[in-house]
Amino acid sequence: MFLRQLEYLVALSQERHFSRAARHCNISQPSLSNAIKQLEMEFGTPIVLRHQRFQGFTAEGSRVVEWSKRILADRDAMLQELSVLKKTLSGRIRLGAMPTSSPVLPQINGLFLKRHPGVQVDVSFLGLDELRVKLTNFELDVGITYIDQKQPPPLSSCRLYDEHLSLLVPDDARFPAATTTWSEAARLPLCLLAPHMHERQIIDAAFASVGETPMPLIESDSIVNLAFHTMAGGVVTVVPSHFELVIGGFPGTRVVKLVKPEVVREVGLIWVDGDPMLPMAKAMLDAVKAMAITELVRVPAAAPKIPIGAPARQLRQNGRRPASR
Repeated sequence: MFLRQLEYLVALSQERHFSRAARHCNISQPSLSNAIKQLEMEFGTPIVLRHQRFQGFTAEGSRVVEWSKRILADRDAMLQELSVLKKTLSGRIRLGAMPTSSPVLPQINGLFLKRHPGVQVDVSFLGLDELRVKLTNFELDVGITYIDQKQPPPLSSCRLYDEHLSLLVPDDARFPAATTTWSEAARLPLCLLAPHMHERQIIDAAFASVGETPMPLIESDSIVNLAFHTMAGGVVTVVPSHFELVIGGFPGTRVVKLVKPEVVREVGLIWVDGDPMLPMAKAMLDAVKAMAITELVRVPAAAPKIPIGAPARQLRQNGRRPASR
């Protein structure tokens, strides 16, 4: 058994197609197929379901794929740890992030690269569930997401900053000037993230806490796309207040504070807990611990946090009752 055979198998699991997997590995399709057949002969069990094309993995094959990812991740971790010992960390750190962290990522990645100039940062924007799956499958090194709910094993987390939800509006007298409520925002022409996204569910919970159901004119899985729609005028969207960091990138817009309730979520770094810890994850953790990231994210003073799934209960605890229709 050779490591490259495991690499071919993992590529096939990602591409779900023999030809695409072969191109990904820079080899011919027959070479990839033969390498996997050799694995099957060595293990004495079928790994791939075949007919005229790839149809998936056998139960045993799925376990072999999982072990292959772990073995390859350990190989990469060993090489990275050796580079750390030589004080020349190199390679690629695979960072998964939620879309709303976009304005903060340049600060985080910039400070990380100052400490480790030999590393390439590969950023993917993912939903919370997919991010967790890719971390535990060793397809990512670290993630940036909400951590105000306990992370499931084997994930650990470290706080970075608080995300305060605000309203991004066209810089036009027809729209609120400095502050508005969620009830008032529900009556504005909205463009929002797609309903399946965790960030949208937080927004919907905030509207529901005041008895409102948003009816967006536009939905998208890209918060930057929504900001561009707002920049064009006529619609508003919900963004983290730290979008003020890049407001110059969306001329003709401004950030308006959303109140009643003020929605705050804790954002942090997450990684797979292990001993030893993956070197790239440890390098990023050490870097963010040295950062004054809260000084880089200009946000309002702390406000009561509204956990997703229980907004009305939280509001009652803070002495307010959700409005009824």
